[in-house]
Amino acid sequence: MIWNRCLSALVLSAVLLVLGGGCVPPPAGSAFTCVDDVIRIGDTLKVSLTTPGETGGTTDKDLLVGSDGTVNLYLLGPSKAGGVKFSDFERAVQQEYIAKKYYRQVTVTVKPGDRFYTVAGEVKAPGRQVYVGQTTVLRAIAVCGDFNEFANRRRVEISRADGKREIMDCKKAIQDSTYDRPLCPGDHINVPRSL
Repeated sequence: MIWNRCLSALVLSAVLLVLGGGCVPPPAGSAFTCVDDVIRIGDTLKVSLTTPGETGGTTDKDLLVGSDGTVNLYLLGPSKAGGVKFSDFERAVQQEYIAKKYYRQVTVTVKPGDRFYTVAGEVKAPGRQVYVGQTTVLRAIAVCGDFNEFANRRRVEISRADGKREIMDCKKAIQDSTYDRPLCPGDHINVPRSL
């Protein structure tokens, strides 16, 4: 009898793990935050070099952060950008241009190009959305017209840009905002169909 109960509990746990795809819901208010001031692989950077004086001016370039985390900077060649804060990258590039005597004075400005997140599945208007600043999963779903009548609101899947996955109970998050999860650039939300 005890053996049957243990076996049943073990089978149920295995089924839940398989159905959830290895995803587990995070506890309410858990420590995940979206850091959006860090350069990411795949970002497009708008890099501006401004030099003072009569012959000075501004040079603007759009650069793509490659899969190795580098960008190919004018005169400097490949430079590590992925995982670096925008302000730190600006300082490092400025110092390198001056140290290598390409410029005596230069102001370097680095800004992200458009960043996106995706909402798919059982929402009224699924699609890719521009990430304009810190937001949450519930807000992202609202931007896409909210859930449709077929949505499973208890098992919304979040695939993070870094490869991690989570399951979020949106019904619980609507009642208690501490269950709503932050959303980062590059994240993908999938609202499955209820069974």
